[in-house]
Amino acid sequence: MLRLSLLTVALTLALATPALADSIAYVQGGNVFLATPDGARKVQVTSTGIYSSVSQADDGTMVALAPGERLHKLSRDGKVLADFLTPISDGAPTAGPVNKFHGPFNPQISPDGTKVAYEYFNDSYESAPGCSETTVPPCVAYKLSKGTLVSNTDGFTPFDTYGLLSGWIWPTWLDNQTLLRSDPAGILNDDAVINQLGGPIDRWFYDNNQGLGVISMELSRDLTNVIGIAGFSDEKLRVYRATMSPFGAPDWDHTPFTNKVNVPTAQQCWELTGAKYLSTSMAPTGKAFAYGTADGVYTTAIPDNCAPGGPGTLVLPGAKSPDWGPADVPTATPAQPTQPTQPTRPGASKPKLKLAKRKGGFSATLTTGAAGKATLKVTPGGKKKSVTIGKSGKVTVTFKAKRGTRVTVKATFGGQTVSAKLRA
Repeated sequence: MLRLSLLTVALTLALATPALADSIAYVQGGNVFLATPDGARKVQVTSTGIYSSVSQADDGTMVALAPGERLHKLSRDGKVLADFLTPISDGAPTAGPVNKFHGPFNPQISPDGTKVAYEYFNDSYESAPGCSETTVPPCVAYKLSKGTLVSNTDGFTPFDTYGLLSGWIWPTWLDNQTLLRSDPAGILNDDAVINQLGGPIDRWFYDNNQGLGVISMELSRDLTNVIGIAGFSDEKLRVYRATMSPFGAPDWDHTPFTNKVNVPTAQQCWELTGAKYLSTSMAPTGKAFAYGTADGVYTTAIPDNCAPGGPGTLVLPGAKSPDWGPADVPTATPAQPTQPTQPTRPGASKPKLKLAKRKGGFSATLTTGAAGKATLKVTPGGKKKSVTIGKSGKVTVTFKAKRGTRVTVKATFGGQTVSAKLRA
């Protein structure tokens, strides 16, 4: 940690007083919590122990990452308002050279609560000179790519709704239509870029005193203060002061030995060291921020005029994934949520069930149009099978039955039930 004079410490503590209505959403022990920025009042929102990260909108609505590559939209009292898959939710990893998405990760809800941005990674395998499926031995060239996608928070949203934002991850919202992203996919790139949804990339920020780039960057709502994690092992947390508007700022020329005089878009004010920094979250005022380490979540102030600050206070020991928002902590203990049994797509058509005779019994083909889990029950006999449906949105299950038996099959998927009858 930085060694500070008593005067600096006193200044930091004075500036660290948070707005009374603010809250920090975070995850601990797999559950979502809300706390005042000083950590004095905490409320447990969920009790299922399934969540790994969370973010909150200005009205307090939250989105959390759930198992099975699903996102949950949560109310302030823990109710699951929406439970949905994303276009990259393609199931468990498959062995071998198979093109595969990983994600979603780090979901970040927009200020108005209508959209969520999240990270993805993609493994792809391609032919290369002297390396293909026909060479001896057969081989493929591996490529890892990454980027950001955006979904609506009421359900499944296709790729092409907001477009594929490749190259940079760690999304944060500047407003309801504009994203700041950091941590580029390749070398000789800006550390952070700005995207209006549906628009081109606006290259914004580069720190030439970095060490493997700057990640987890956030810009205050008044576009003045900037924070980010740097260093070879994420061992530096830097605070900057913007020197110009981020919109339309001059591009940095990354050409080696360039003669161009590059103009920095932000000035480094101070940095924290002495820990591995995991994440950051700017306060709505832009005058303070939260950050995560292995110890938990700290909050600290950002002094005016680029004056040096300090490490602040460990306010939430053992917590992770902090997100500082303007909504207050609920006064009452939230009700325990009832989890939906199945992710659904808004406006999805009703599943279709078709039965067909086969030797020794019959088959049941369920078409859902979406991935997920379904249950099929046969009468008479009460035979029941649970199945996982892949991204094809279709599955066929076989059952044994005596010839001539009249059977009825009921299939349940996403809260909807369909049935079909057959004489085996």
